[in-house]
Amino acid sequence: MRYHTDYSSALLGDTSQHLQLGEWHLHYQAYSTRAEDARHPVLFLGGAFQCFRSFASEVEELLADHPVILLDLPSQGSNLQLAPELNLPALADLIAAFAQELNLPPLMPIGLSYGSALAALFAARHPQHCSRLLLAGITAFGRRGARVLLEESLALLAEGRAAEFAHGAVTGLLNPTRAQETGVAPIFRKALLRQLQRLSPSEIERYRQNSQRLLDFEGFRQHPSCPTLVLAGEYDHFTQPWEHTLFASSCAAAECALIHNADHLANFEQRTACASLYTPFLRSEPLPLISPGSTHLPRSQWLQLEKRHEPRHAPLHSRARLQHAEVGELTVDVSELGFFGGLLHGDLPSQVPQRGWQLQMMDMPALAILPLRNSSSELAWVFAHTDAAGSAALAQRCRANIAAGDIRRGDRLETARRISAERIFALHSG
Repeated sequence: MRYHTDYSSALLGDTSQHLQLGEWHLHYQAYSTRAEDARHPVLFLGGAFQCFRSFASEVEELLADHPVILLDLPSQGSNLQLAPELNLPALADLIAAFAQELNLPPLMPIGLSYGSALAALFAARHPQHCSRLLLAGITAFGRRGARVLLEESLALLAEGRAAEFAHGAVTGLLNPTRAQETGVAPIFRKALLRQLQRLSPSEIERYRQNSQRLLDFEGFRQHPSCPTLVLAGEYDHFTQPWEHTLFASSCAAAECALIHNADHLANFEQRTACASLYTPFLRSEPLPLISPGSTHLPRSQWLQLEKRHEPRHAPLHSRARLQHAEVGELTVDVSELGFFGGLLHGDLPSQVPQRGWQLQMMDMPALAILPLRNSSSELAWVFAHTDAAGSAALAQRCRANIAAGDIRRGDRLETARRISAERIFALHSG
């Protein structure tokens, strides 16, 4: 590998180098402070809607200590090659083939969102090519709610309902009930919404293929054995903190940290907090005992995190109408309500269709819901969040409940953080 030594952020939008591996095209850019560099390179593997320009700040920060490689596999980033026959393990094997073809030393992948699954599979399947691993937004997609929403997004795109698809996707990535905490500017949210509303037919097909790979993925049969750092956004509903710690618990040498005031785009929303962790980790240095903007989670807490990621409350007016074009209209009682889903009771049919439901609550627009599980008297659901006005009204109602709950939760969280810090200090000083 011969590295470019003239890095500037402007180059990330330029034409990449290409590597042909059989019938597959791989696009990459490689930078270092020296043209020949035997140090272990950092390898960036981004999410579904990320390109090389997304990592401009990270590349600049890391180049002082490491070579940096940015890689687009087929159907990722600027690589327009379609590859419906490649599943996630096959793509992970392509990363290993890339490393072997270019005679690279062991890599240090940073995998974000969709890229996290690829990075983790690469590390697990090819340990000889991976020295350290950093993951954020781990997408194993075993959670029923996440799968249902992903399936709905594919159905909406197939029906040409781009605006509804875009709003649902953005709502999943950027938690609107926590926008004040995460600091995501409305202009950024609008820009992402416009981008997703205007996907070309080729981009839609790439999204479909990437999403189908996640849905087809049967889970990790083996986990990384190298040192691994897992970062979870505190308010990430798309890939929830307990899913991060569950994955970390199966790794041989993992650490896990909770990034405060972040959701799925933690490295973008809380860049300084993330950098304060991945910089020492990639240097093979101990993580700081106490780091502003994050909480180091002791292993003893990993399998004890709350799986209900948002507060659910009984609405003031529980009576509601559940409507479906084929089933008709049912009168139900909503017993639990949150921004992302809820629970209702009523006289329900034994066979519940998966799509086409509308829930009409008092003083609220009708909202599309997707059943998760049901019996003849109970139905749990997630909101599809395909309607902007309805989502905004629901978010406003839920934010008031969240604010009241956070007053109590804040005291508990501060105590947990203090106990966590004391345990870590005792461990290192003992």
